[in-house]
Amino acid sequence: MSREERSMGRKKWQIDTALKFWRLTHWAKRIGHVAPFRQAAGLIASEEAFRGSFVPIGEDIEVQPGTAAPGELVADFIRRACHRTIIDFCPCRVGEGCERHPRDLGCMLLGAGSRDVHPEVGRPATVEEGLAHLERALESGLLPFVGHIKADKVVFGVQDFGKLLTLCFCCRCCCILRSEMGGLVDAYPRSLVRLEGVVIEIGEGCTGCGACVPVCPVGNISLEAKAAVMGTRCIGCGTCARACTEGCIPVRLETGARLLEDLRRRVEEGVDIG
Repeated sequence: MSREERSMGRKKWQIDTALKFWRLTHWAKRIGHVAPFRQAAGLIASEEAFRGSFVPIGEDIEVQPGTAAPGELVADFIRRACHRTIIDFCPCRVGEGCERHPRDLGCMLLGAGSRDVHPEVGRPATVEEGLAHLERALESGLLPFVGHIKADKVVFGVQDFGKLLTLCFCCRCCCILRSEMGGLVDAYPRSLVRLEGVVIEIGEGCTGCGACVPVCPVGNISLEAKAAVMGTRCIGCGTCARACTEGCIPVRLETGARLLEDLRRRVEEGVDIG
């Protein structure tokens, strides 16, 4: 029996058909926290269905001695997984018609569950190929996100959600998680969480240009008295730091920050990718 015959995953035409309705995701994010729709949104946004964190790589991050660099966190997941499948396209960039980043640079599914992906949709990868894919994503300016996401189980037709993690490579222009997420984060505050030890603050020299305000995925930044002010629900993506033309938003890791332990504890709870 061929690998295609054994595969239980969605075929490419099925995913392409679903992507024709991609624009509906914008409405889902806007109204998902409203009482009549909150229960339905919980099927994909509650902590039971979605847990994850952005890993801010590519910023000018201040890393204290003895603290693992963020890039090593992502590489650790790739190395430990018993199986890796690289998806041949990014649903977000295809759905949005991205013109800024490669549409063929897809996410990576980790764990035995990723074996279910149909060969029309993704390909198995060695550790070396997985790390090379990560490097390509970083060189393209994409932001890694590690998550346990039930929507990916459904989209790709994976059978065992307990043996699946997703490593996304997100662009600011198209990623479903990098825009209009304020309402869902308020409704489900334990689903999309900043990595423990990641600190992002508005520094001295802010001119109040406002470039950071519209790019925050959760609307956590406002302008007050001609200066940017950060609220209390930062998800640690570092998007504001990239947008700041004055370099006034530093990203740093606290001394002794246990990023890897925090990510494993929250995202991998009840999951086996080994």
